[in-house]
Amino acid sequence: MKNWFVIFFCISLFFLSCTQNGVPLEKGYPRVYLPKKSYKKYTSDCGYSFELPKYAYIENKDYFMNQRLKSDSCWINVVFPDFNGKLHISYKYFNDSNVLFDLLEDSYRLTSKHTVRASYIKDSIIDKPNLKGLIYSVGGNAASAKQFILTDRKHQFLRGSLYFESTPNADSMAPVLSFITSDVLHFINTFSFHQ
Repeated sequence: MKNWFVIFFCISLFFLSCTQNGVPLEKGYPRVYLPKKSYKKYTSDCGYSFELPKYAYIENKDYFMNQRLKSDSCWINVVFPDFNGKLHISYKYFNDSNVLFDLLEDSYRLTSKHTVRASYIKDSIIDKPNLKGLIYSVGGNAASAKQFILTDRKHQFLRGSLYFESTPNADSMAPVLSFITSDVLHFINTFSFHQ
């Protein structure tokens, strides 16, 4: 008789605990392990150098939008494999100040395309003796949260934009973005054009 009572109680408890009013749990974000900051110098054949994080590597760009780039294009990616991110770097040598103006306009236009998803775009000026530029911080769920342009104003221009190969979500990406942003700022602070 006791066994039937225990079985009846367990079955009743099972059915009473199953309701249609359950609340779904939010998706969890995976834990991110951030490596120790450490850098090494990278010198490009294109006339510039910077310090690269040891947990990143350089990927040479031979193709863009399925078209082969010119051999002197000097486009590279700084790949952050642990974070599924890339800092796209494009370099241009110019002889005419009108070309510099066009490059600046193109950079502004490319950054402005993020206004559809961005909650803000804030720019900061870089003003060093042989290096001028802008850093764009793009807030919200934009595809690229950090972009920058650097120039010596004479012959060399470089543009960088940081992308992650995941759906933009500012909340879940905040720790990684903060970590990589410090690497982007270190890139800019150690960057130099060679004459």
